[in-house]
Amino acid sequence: MKKLSAMLEHVKLVFALLAMLGMAYLFTFYLDGDIGVVIWAFLLLTPLISVGLTLRARKHIRAGVEAPAYLARGRRFSADTVLTLEGSRLPVPFVRMTLGPSPELHDTDPRPVQTAMTAGEAVRIGHTVEAVHAGCASLGIEGLAVHDYLGLFRFAVTALPERVRIGVIPAIPSLTGAGVMLHTVSDIILTQDEEEEESSASFTAQSSPGYIHRDYTPGDNLRRINWKMSAKRKKLMVRMDEAVATVRPALVLDLSPETQEEALTRRDTMLEGALGMLLLLVQQGLPCSVRYASEGTWHTIILETEDAVRSAAVELAMADFVCGDSRFDRSALSERAGAYLVYTARPDAELAAAIAPARNAGYVMCVYPEGTDASALADADALWQLAADYSMTAVQK
Repeated sequence: MKKLSAMLEHVKLVFALLAMLGMAYLFTFYLDGDIGVVIWAFLLLTPLISVGLTLRARKHIRAGVEAPAYLARGRRFSADTVLTLEGSRLPVPFVRMTLGPSPELHDTDPRPVQTAMTAGEAVRIGHTVEAVHAGCASLGIEGLAVHDYLGLFRFAVTALPERVRIGVIPAIPSLTGAGVMLHTVSDIILTQDEEEEESSASFTAQSSPGYIHRDYTPGDNLRRINWKMSAKRKKLMVRMDEAVATVRPALVLDLSPETQEEALTRRDTMLEGALGMLLLLVQQGLPCSVRYASEGTWHTIILETEDAVRSAAVELAMADFVCGDSRFDRSALSERAGAYLVYTARPDAELAAAIAPARNAGYVMCVYPEGTDASALADADALWQLAADYSMTAVQK
């Protein structure tokens, strides 16, 4: 469509020039030679003056984009492009501008905007944009051109402003069918705690186990319950100190930059489904970590409260999901995670090779979009499908 529009512009320009030349030729040689000379002078000098003044004014055009830094996915917002003419007293007759949102955003009116400019007066153009997909979006001026005074020529303005980054915050949905997965993770963490407790007790056998206990009260962290002592005393007992090192399940986001609508929708589902699982974990008193890639580096966020999960959603809004040489954060293998929850939009052989070392360090659970072939991840300890409505289904292996 853009190529056709540009072609039509060139055709109109050529037709207008040929028409004027034909008129000048007709007057010079067939009607009135004196008038013909005047027409030739007009046709040569006027376009040169028009083009010269336009090129001079073009150097003084400044543009900027104003937009919010963060907003929730699905929200519409107002973005302004501001055009100013600095250091020139000559007005600019026509400026043609096109807004260029990234794939995460949708311009509700993508048509080019045309306006005139005068010195010392800023032109502010409003746009309504919708944040369709989560992640680090950007907004900028895709094309800015100025027309000469005769409307025959168009010159691009090359001094365009940098694109504005906008963090589109993912939602934290309520998951359906995640109880079994949550129970599995809890059992793994409790088993890790019991093993650590036994090793700590044997290490301090000459003195004391190093734990002080009290009766359980509603709201206590479930990870501090001493199940063996509770069974002996027939009531729940919790530890009061931090003798046991913290075991935190690690949720790894295997996501990537996307440009296609379908791929962006799958990424939204995986990202928001992961946040829903993180919220369930902390609500059950299970501290955890989320690991994601951005700008070629892996980042880690430790989550212990519901507010921390909401803060993590804001931080993930500025992630571009560009990983380095591995699609799995290898540093997670050196920590006591116990369980690794890998949320991926691409369950392929490359990911299977990346997570293979994690199987020796803990229990590996992979979650992938419903309707995607995940046969390459057959060696994972558990596979789960996540539907677009955030319902989870265990895959029988």
